[in-house]
Amino acid sequence: MSPLAGLKLRYVIGKNSDDGADGVITEVGYDAPARPIGVGIKYCNLFDEKKSGRFGPYMRDTDTSAQYHEGHIDPKGPGFRANLVEQFARAKAQGFEYVELDNPDAYSVSDVLGAIELAATYGLKVIAKNPRSMDEDATPIIAHPNVYGIIVEKGAGTARQMHELRTRALKPDLPVWFVSFGSGRSWALSIAREIAA
Repeated sequence: MSPLAGLKLRYVIGKNSDDGADGVITEVGYDAPARPIGVGIKYCNLFDEKKSGRFGPYMRDTDTSAQYHEGHIDPKGPGFRANLVEQFARAKAQGFEYVELDNPDAYSVSDVLGAIELAATYGLKVIAKNPRSMDEDATPIIAHPNVYGIIVEKGAGTARQMHELRTRALKPDLPVWFVSFGSGRSWALSIAREIAA
């Protein structure tokens, strides 16, 4: 069973500082300078978060990379690994134990598994993001021993779908957190009703 099971998640990836709290998981943003109190998750991006041009070669923008002005890094080039190494080294130095890998749907399962393996070499445990949004079956990602939970945004899957996925991955008790913001309240309530049913 995941050590995160039963813990409340505060998903504040738009903020780079948050005090956190004992017994609570707090996920902070890309530029967060330190781990919060309690369990901290550091947001990490498979894209070039700042569209810096330092992690080429790049591929054509996805809708998401264009919307957020991020660089869609070619996973076959050296920049893909360099981008992750920079983020993982920073997360480790800041005292984080967990990282979330955002934008996996722009890559293959094999690319994401490589990122999960790389995180493990830094002693970082991974929280999977929106696995049902991928073009391929994400079961191998969820089954990976270095994956400790799943975060799901609005439109990226239902409670039933997430339970089916974690069951196929032989992790039926893997924590799943559904997160919403802005106009996502009605969706969040519908997910809560589905879970309670």
